[in-house]
Amino acid sequence: MTALASTWADQEQIPDVDPTPLSNFPDRPRPEVRPLSALVRPNGDDKDELLKERYLCKGNGLLMVGSTGIGKSSLVLQCAILWSLGKAAFGIRPARPLSVLLIQAENDDGDVAEVRDGIFAGLGLSTEDAARAGEKIKVVREDERVGCEFCILLESIIAEYHPDLVIIDPVLAFLGGDASSQRDVSGFLRGGLNPILRHHGCGAILVHHTNKPAAEKKKDTWSGGDFAYLGSGSAEWANWARAVITLRGTGGHDYFELGLGKRGPRVGWKHEDGVTTRYAARLAHGQGDGEIYWREVSEIEVAMGGIADPMATKGKLHILPLVPREGSISKAALISSARAIGIGMNKAKGFIAELIHEGALHEWKISRSGTRPEIHLAVTPQPGGSAQ
Repeated sequence: MTALASTWADQEQIPDVDPTPLSNFPDRPRPEVRPLSALVRPNGDDKDELLKERYLCKGNGLLMVGSTGIGKSSLVLQCAILWSLGKAAFGIRPARPLSVLLIQAENDDGDVAEVRDGIFAGLGLSTEDAARAGEKIKVVREDERVGCEFCILLESIIAEYHPDLVIIDPVLAFLGGDASSQRDVSGFLRGGLNPILRHHGCGAILVHHTNKPAAEKKKDTWSGGDFAYLGSGSAEWANWARAVITLRGTGGHDYFELGLGKRGPRVGWKHEDGVTTRYAARLAHGQGDGEIYWREVSEIEVAMGGIADPMATKGKLHILPLVPREGSISKAALISSARAIGIGMNKAKGFIAELIHEGALHEWKISRSGTRPEIHLAVTPQPGGSAQ
């Protein structure tokens, strides 16, 4: 046991698993007070960076939120496998090949192995890459310890294996307190987890559940940063996290939405125009028989109902899935996407005009230097009602 853990373990509250570990730490040194001018902006060689453009750095956490049974565990393992190889996962790039510790409470060895093999097959990994990922990711099954006792265990494993990234799946299994209580959540995250992450220089991904379905439906009109608060319980979960990713159903069993709820622009997702920031991606489960993995699908595939049929008659309702649920897309890019699924330019323009007249689409005017505003389309009115 390390010095940090042993000092904590000496406290009398440990046998009762106090859900607020902040009180169990010894006095900490006072943080350094520095003038604002002394702070240094990271350059291109940022050793603290874990996910590119400082989406996640050492000492910080990312929250991945989704409903029960939607496939969060397989998604986060797929990300870990790709990041361990230095490869992007759904456009989220690691700063380098990452070593990962996965500590989870819900799946036995057979479940994890089944998902692992499905991801390896679905991604088409070479034997060498599969072996490398298999070694760089360490897996722990823990379903007995909560609160302080869990943090002591976690800190001892991190001290031994020195991972770049720790995945805790699901975090509610280890809280040992009330997920709706800011006191309990802050104690666990800020008083328990933060000192461990910073002491050992690693980052964390916490897999978290959404509210019950009835409550989740009320959030269908949310957009942008609102989705950071999709998780169950206290707002402190999202407030603590440096970044939030959401995984949501779209009303059926075929497609799902991966959303960037916090710090999303850092990831660099763009619409087909290559300029407009995108905050959501469509995902689907793997198509292979018995293969458990995730794949990204284009809006064109969604609009075509899965398999493109060039002879099928297209109408204006095929235009709507090509428009992002958040933000906007340029009119030129939308027409280009429509042509790609078999709608001619003139028909596309006519369908867009009809949808605007019906209120299903809204025109945005995006200011450009030295020329007229660029016309964009969106499913919501333009904020402020004028060119931006």
